[in-house]
Amino acid sequence: MNKNKGFAAILGLLVVLVIAMMVYFLDIKALFGPSQQYVSRPTQEEDRPWLMEDLLVAADKTVPPPRRGQPELLKIINLQGDVQRNNAPRGRIALTFSKDRRILADWSTQYNDEKKTHSIHSLIKGNIVPDKTYSDDKGSDPSRLYFYAKGTYTQTTQSADNTTQTETGTAYVMGWLRPDYSAEGTITITTDQSWSALYPFATTKQSKP
Repeated sequence: MNKNKGFAAILGLLVVLVIAMMVYFLDIKALFGPSQQYVSRPTQEEDRPWLMEDLLVAADKTVPPPRRGQPELLKIINLQGDVQRNNAPRGRIALTFSKDRRILADWSTQYNDEKKTHSIHSLIKGNIVPDKTYSDDKGSDPSRLYFYAKGTYTQTTQSADNTTQTETGTAYVMGWLRPDYSAEGTITITTDQSWSALYPFATTKQSKP
C-alpha cells in the first residue's frame, strides 16, 4: 500500500513538472511573439537603438549639415540595398537622403519559414548625425556620415492552415553613408524592448551627385 502511495506521489510530481515546463515555454513564446524565432536579448548598441532616440531632430528644428570631408547632401540621394537575417535574404531597403538632411527608409520582405509565410513592411524616418564618428578595430574614419531613424513595422504570418497572425512594433535604422555614396547599417525591430532582432543591410555605390 505504501509503495502505491509512493508511486502515486512520484507520478503526481512528474505531472506537475511537465505542466510547469509547458507553461514556461508558452510564456517564452508569448514574450517573443509568434514570429520572432531567433530574437536576442539586447546587449549591443544596435540591439538597443531606443536608447539613442535623442539623436532624432524634431520636425521644427534644423538638422546640422555634414562636416567637412563627409558626404554632401546637395541633392536628393536614393539608395537601394539587400537586407539579411542570419545570412538569409530578407528583402530590400530603399533609403532616401534629402537636402534638408533627413532620411526615409522603406523596407519590405516576404519569406517562408517552418511552413509559414512571413511578410514585413516598415516605413522609418530620421536624420543624419554629423558629429558621430565611425570607428572599428582598424581605427576611426571621420569621412563616414552617420544616420539614425525610427518608425513602425507590421509583420503578417500566415500558417499552412491559412490562419493569420499580425505583429506590430517599432523599427529603427542605424548606419553610415560613405563618401562614395554607398551605405551600410542595420534594421532593428522590437515590440516591447525586452528583445530585438537585427537585419543588416548594404547598398550599392552611387556616382557622386
